[in-house]
Amino acid sequence: MSSATPDLDAALKGIFKDRDWPLKVMMGGLINLGASTLPIVNPIFLPVSFAMVGLTFGYLLAVLRASIKGDLEKLPDWSGVIDLLVLGLSWEAICLGFGFFTMSVMAISLLVASNTSLNQLANPNYLPWAIGTFLVVYSLLVGFNFFLAVLMAKFAEEERMLAGFAWRKVLKRIAAQPQSLLLAWLAGNTLYFGAILLPILTRFQPFFALEPFAAFLAEIIAVRMIGQAWPEQSKS
Repeated sequence: MSSATPDLDAALKGIFKDRDWPLKVMMGGLINLGASTLPIVNPIFLPVSFAMVGLTFGYLLAVLRASIKGDLEKLPDWSGVIDLLVLGLSWEAICLGFGFFTMSVMAISLLVASNTSLNQLANPNYLPWAIGTFLVVYSLLVGFNFFLAVLMAKFAEEERMLAGFAWRKVLKRIAAQPQSLLLAWLAGNTLYFGAILLPILTRFQPFFALEPFAAFLAEIIAVRMIGQAWPEQSKS
């Protein structure tokens, strides 16, 4: 099987060929901005925020599905909002499951440490416990982030809940040719965290205003690169 390299240039140029790309990106950025600010205004809006995140997930899944099919010339329209919402909420539930597992590992470690006094600074085993817990949780976060990026392609391709639990098939895909998927994941995360951190590091006020839109654009590019890598895996 030939090695595949996600084409960042194609992922970018394809977006800008769509005359409506600023509007589509702006809609996603505004929805994410609303999802992050509504719970701060009042916690009662948390379910609404959850639904808004699900809607943007649904759109990203549509972008990923189009990329898998090789349609890089334009972005999907924000049509079929109910379908996007249902699909996105399903994916959001799967992601939360992985998040709960990571939190449970940390909670168990803290519980054991509390019962054995490992969490006391005077305990000589405190430092090894603290470092060990951090490394385990960090490894889970990074590993799950990569795995979910690939699983998302499987979920987008089949558009059914069971695809979100096809972990064995996804692991086989990763093992068969990890380079292209890993490269796409690393590039996507670099773009996303760059969009998040740039305003903080530069303290340039206009960057803060553009941050939600730049972050959503980075997410779009990230899933398009994963979509580029996924069909190459399917040829195996």
